[in-house]
Amino acid sequence: MSKNCKNCKKDFKIRDEDLIFYEQIKVPPPNYCPDCRMQRRLAFRNERTLYKRTCDLCKKETISIYPAGTPFPVYDNDCWWSDKWDPLSFGTEYDPKRPFLAQFGELKNKVPRIALLSLRSHNSDYCNNAGENKNCYLIFAAEFNEDCLYSRLIHRSKNCMDCVSLYDSELCYECVDTRKSFKCLYGERIQDSVNVLFSFDMRNCQNCILCTNGRNLSYCIENKQVTREEFEKRKAEILKDYASIEEAKKKYEKVRGSAIVKYAFATKCNNVTGDYIYNCYDGVRIFDATDVKNSSYVADVESPIDCWDCNNIYYKPERCYNVMGSLSNRNSIVCTYPMYSNETHYCDNVHNCESCFGCAGLNKKNYHILNKEYPKEDYEKLRDEIIEQMKKEEIYGEFFPPKLSPFGYNETLAKEYFPMNEKEAKEKGFNWQGAKTGTYGKETIKENEMPETGEELNEGILKEVLVCRDCKKNFRVTKAEFDFYKRMNLPLPRKDFECRHQDRMKKRNPRKLWPSKCMCTIERHGHASTCPNEFETSYSPDRPEAVYCETCYQQEVS
Repeated sequence: MSKNCKNCKKDFKIRDEDLIFYEQIKVPPPNYCPDCRMQRRLAFRNERTLYKRTCDLCKKETISIYPAGTPFPVYDNDCWWSDKWDPLSFGTEYDPKRPFLAQFGELKNKVPRIALLSLRSHNSDYCNNAGENKNCYLIFAAEFNEDCLYSRLIHRSKNCMDCVSLYDSELCYECVDTRKSFKCLYGERIQDSVNVLFSFDMRNCQNCILCTNGRNLSYCIENKQVTREEFEKRKAEILKDYASIEEAKKKYEKVRGSAIVKYAFATKCNNVTGDYIYNCYDGVRIFDATDVKNSSYVADVESPIDCWDCNNIYYKPERCYNVMGSLSNRNSIVCTYPMYSNETHYCDNVHNCESCFGCAGLNKKNYHILNKEYPKEDYEKLRDEIIEQMKKEEIYGEFFPPKLSPFGYNETLAKEYFPMNEKEAKEKGFNWQGAKTGTYGKETIKENEMPETGEELNEGILKEVLVCRDCKKNFRVTKAEFDFYKRMNLPLPRKDFECRHQDRMKKRNPRKLWPSKCMCTIERHGHASTCPNEFETSYSPDRPEAVYCETCYQQEVS
């Protein structure tokens, strides 16, 4: 089945497997292509733009993802979870003469919103979309970490900093897409490795520098065997000061450019398309995902089963559709941040709820519509009436329209994966945030005055105000950050945490797929001339890398 996207006007295909899923959950096929559907969801997720503002209940200053002056009240975590307010007091009667989403939007702007979405964490006040963290600072989309800083998509890790997509690791710094590794620095696609520096695509390796496509290597530099003494000498030379590290980064870029790449960074996967996937089965367009089963068009997910069109869902969600941000949810359709809930449709930030439709800010409630409680039979009757009306309007199953997002497009993940300027965003119906965060021109130390080595660092730097080399925003070094640099004998960075994050994200492939062919021409791999295998890949046709199929890649790097 083919359709034309209502947003970008491009044709897109709906697979038979998709139609079966839509039929099972009783929603019409989507009117938007996969990219535009994801863009709409991401426009409802602000992870890293933080503001200082006052809690509208206790009047204390707090940190929030919402700036001052929002149309809705914002409460700090303690106030939001307290009994000092009642979300049912905002309940409204459904008016069948008015569009349902308009009524839901009005409700959303009355119900208090939580300042930061951080659950069951200790001493981790500046973390968002995070849970079960201890002594962490500025980590996002993160769970079960301890003593970690300045990272995104980091899970079950300890004493790590400046990483993205990091799992089950310890003492890692500036690592991208790394799993089960220890004391690795400036690496990409590292798995089950120890003490690996400036290396790409390494598995079960230890004590390696500037290596690529390594398997079971030990004491290697540029994929050549060296002695332990040679390794330690080269490591000391690279890490001796800031200039040496910057020189090693340039060398690494050249080494990385010569590496063989597989069409997708996929491990233990079967019958899937996408990238950055681990132990995934049966699905298409899956990105940054672990333990996926029979799910499609999902990203930043862990252990979903039978889920379509979802982002940032964790803790074994099942049978969810068009959901942004959830924990252990079941049978949800078009929701933002439903937690530990079941049968929630068109809801926002509901916790431990079941059978709720068009609700916001509820906790431990059942059979509610627009925050008003109904007997079960009345609830089901009214819910079905609303759904039928939405189907007539051809909007049922579609994600919330962009104007209902509480964020500006430029605050959200949408801008990171689908860049647009203010004019373009507003033309598409997205909001835009004009408020600026941070300070400028307040630095107390110039870049050329900063310590060049980890040994030169002393606690006096904690009193200084630094300036980012790229964006010129001021930033400071925290005590936890200082302790990490001293422990790892690393110099201070010259950029603030947001610019460092953007540098890491540039190393990753986009969440797009192109049809391509294997570029292998090695005849000993069992084919004449060029390998005939075809696939979808996140490496665009204009990229310089030689992209291999699974078979040729494994033969060459094993």
